[in-house]
Amino acid sequence: METPEALLARLELKVVRPLDGLLFGDYRGVFYGRSLELAEISPYSPGDEAERIDWPATARTGELHVRRFREERELTLWLLLDGSPSMRFGSRRREKYTLALELALSVAYIALRHGNRVGAVLPSGLVPPRGGRAQALLLAREAKRPGPARPLAEGLDLLGRVARRRSLVFVFSDFLDPFAEALARLAARRDLVAVLVEDPWERALPEGGVWRFRDPETGLEVEVNAFDPRVREAYRRRAEAHRLARMREIGKAGAELLLASTEMDLLPLLLGFVERRRKWPSRARKPSS
Repeated sequence: METPEALLARLELKVVRPLDGLLFGDYRGVFYGRSLELAEISPYSPGDEAERIDWPATARTGELHVRRFREERELTLWLLLDGSPSMRFGSRRREKYTLALELALSVAYIALRHGNRVGAVLPSGLVPPRGGRAQALLLAREAKRPGPARPLAEGLDLLGRVARRRSLVFVFSDFLDPFAEALARLAARRDLVAVLVEDPWERALPEGGVWRFRDPETGLEVEVNAFDPRVREAYRRRAEAHRLARMREIGKAGAELLLASTEMDLLPLLLGFVERRRKWPSRARKPSS
């Protein structure tokens, strides 16, 4: 089993440093959102984003004006890692929880390297926000330590009590537990990114084989004949309907959605996320997959 120290070293080498190189150390796209202060309203310059146009100032002066922001210096990043039994499923490359852990630690490491504080709600308990490399190691150790299964809504409500307003919050979950109301409460006055972690087999069965599935939450088992194309199509349709329903609930709650599959590589996934937030820093974004 990979130690917390080895895990952090691998993520630094394979994800954090390459991402630093691709972005030239500019992570404003990650930390943008509601944690912005209006710096000034000034005349439009070529290259300014159209969505930053200040229409009242434009109407008043007869010339295009845009809003310019500065990022708040001190940011507190909060992470929630869902430790539900369903997160322990993985058909190929890794379990959903493993992907969530690697993504969470990568984001935390980036934030810590840039002078921010990071706290977390983990299966093992609450980790108060602190800065520095020691905090990254503590998060890795605690995230790998088992803890009691906690309903997702309970973890969201706990995070809502400890994360101050205008914090940046990442929630890593498959969102199979009821979550809508608790997520909406947490998203109020916070910049919230909901990372929907999924596995390819949760969307479509492989062709061929008779598979026995066990619900980790209830223990219920069911046998599925994947040789039958009608069975595979029925499974795909039902799975997609459930997936879209969860995505709609996340959007309705006011959270930004990021789709993460266990077959994905971390670097392109995070790079796409950063570039999207850089393009749309202050409003709800479309999900990326």
